[in-house]
Amino acid sequence: MNKKNVSMRPGLAMILFATLVSTIAFAQEKPAEESAGARAPRPRIDAASSLSLEEARIIIEAAVARVRADKAHAALAVVDDNGNLVSMDRIDGTSSFFARFAVGKAVGAVALQQTTAESSDQYKTNPQRFLSALSMLQGEVLLIRGGFPLVVNGRIVGGIGSAGHGGDGDVEAAKAGIAAWEKFRQSRK
Repeated sequence: MNKKNVSMRPGLAMILFATLVSTIAFAQEKPAEESAGARAPRPRIDAASSLSLEEARIIIEAAVARVRADKAHAALAVVDDNGNLVSMDRIDGTSSFFARFAVGKAVGAVALQQTTAESSDQYKTNPQRFLSALSMLQGEVLLIRGGFPLVVNGRIVGGIGSAGHGGDGDVEAAKAGIAAWEKFRQSRK
């Protein structure tokens, strides 16, 4: 019986080896259409966006200009209505941590549908809302001055956050970005 089992093992091994080789050969074969280069083009699929890159860049560039006019440093971020980053700049000499803070402020403004200064004030007047936002959006929001929602016809389309220029400086930089964006939107009507 030992001899029979031993003699079957090499046969089984050969079958397994042959199966493996044919499987690899089959997986490496390309369909005739692909090998001839006649691959069907994939149709382009666009994702819906509430805020264009062009609009985000107008906001960022105006905010950066304001920060530079103050001879200061900051990071500026624009997010869409879902809190996804659309565009960001970090002025040379600004800590990379401020880039994270700017995104957190922009996301906070979108999530709570108000300025981050208003959200910060709610810590005293409505702590449940403030603390709930921090709990639900762990690590995604920063609810201190410098974040503003971007609103069109009563609908939030995104948010801007400025960080690194100090409370008033961040607020003024964000406001400069919003003013440029609103002017741009008016010119397109």
